[in-house]
Amino acid sequence: MPADTEPRHPIGVVSSRTGLPQDVLRAWERRYGAVTPTRTDTGRRLYSDHDLVRFRLLKAVVDSGRRISDVAGLTLKELEKLAAEDRKETPAAARTPKRPKPRTLPAPDGESLRREALAAVEDLDGARLRKILNEAAIVMTPSSLRLELLVPLMQETGERWRDGTFRIAHEHLASAIVRSFLGAVSTPPRGSGGPRVVLATPVGCDHEFGALLAAQCSSEVGWDPLYLGTGLPAAELAAAARNRGASALALSITYPESSAAIHDELRLIRELLDDAVPMVVGGAASESYRETLDALGARWVADFADLQDALELIARRT
Repeated sequence: MPADTEPRHPIGVVSSRTGLPQDVLRAWERRYGAVTPTRTDTGRRLYSDHDLVRFRLLKAVVDSGRRISDVAGLTLKELEKLAAEDRKETPAAARTPKRPKPRTLPAPDGESLRREALAAVEDLDGARLRKILNEAAIVMTPSSLRLELLVPLMQETGERWRDGTFRIAHEHLASAIVRSFLGAVSTPPRGSGGPRVVLATPVGCDHEFGALLAAQCSSEVGWDPLYLGTGLPAAELAAAARNRGASALALSITYPESSAAIHDELRLIRELLDDAVPMVVGGAASESYRETLDALGARWVADFADLQDALELIARRT
């Protein structure tokens, strides 16, 4: 295999080297066939040096004003020629970065936005928290919004509740507003156009945030999410998956870690679930159940990108 076509770069490296957000990389691949990465046995994308060059050239011609749908199918030589032509014909002044205008919205800095949002939770100021989240949705990509703001915000809120710094009211306020916010910004359901995934937390797991975000992630990769909430018994999960013709069951376990009762519940879910329906499990505490999940043939996912890769792999096999 030529060195430049050897699959060796994960999507995070490609994003860093090309300056394209992971959401854009996925969209260009999925919707326009811009590249065809190799997949590992677990569904993770690996890109070659050749793919990197394609992405850089595609970014260059799109930045010049072209539509990705018009250029995604071009060969590498055609892209190189087009990019050179655009550089030659574009006036130097137009290529010179302009001085940024003053912003009325916060810069896409997840850390500062997280601090502002956490302060709003501490003050029980729901209106301010909504405003911060709505503005963040404008200036951040969906993955950055999740990873840099929403996940850290809810993790710290939960930690402060557990150590007594926050009261139950603080966590409930944050959860309610984030739940409403996610409902407003999520990708519209695709109805019968995509496979269905049932999402919930099992009995003993009352934190729904991870499952809510997982529902949003699943819709971004073409799945039709059915979110059922928290603390669902094994029989209810299996019945919902069967009655709704689900192609996968996704569970979030944020807390507690390595509970004997939850180990047993996972075994019961797998026993009652149709053999053809794969089970995908993630969340902050999920790795502590890894041994049980492996024994059950369930797919453990480390993060939301891993979840999307797992769902795309399942979709190709169904």
